[in-house]
Amino acid sequence: MTNPKILPPVMRDVRRYLIFEIISDNPVNYGDFVKAVWESLISFLGELGTSECKIWIIRNMYNENYQRGIIKCSHTRIEHLRIALSMIHNISELPVIIRVLGVTGTIKSARSKYFSGEENELQGNA
Repeated sequence: MTNPKILPPVMRDVRRYLIFEIISDNPVNYGDFVKAVWESLISFLGELGTSECKIWIIRNMYNENYQRGIIKCSHTRIEHLRIALSMIHNISELPVIIRVLGVTGTIKSARSKYFSGEENELQGNA
């Protein structure tokens, strides 16, 4: 059996990585945040528009202590995602504000710009 061929970079979808921060009095867990994002996207864009965003909320990049994370999105729909995030005011009956810290083209640059201090601090506590 042969392995499937990988698409060359020219044929792959272009994506962006949106870095966000949740401002709230109490910590928000990953599952509740994901549910709120999907509900907001579907109510704002509908099912077709949400599918065109091609979002992926990266689980291992969500830091519950600092309430920061990364969402992968299609480069043509990044503004739609920003609007949908701004429409989220409550997560699990907890008032929240979701602040977009920035948008990058790679996870590596997102880590170096927005997560470098957190990783050093977390490694020092281990």
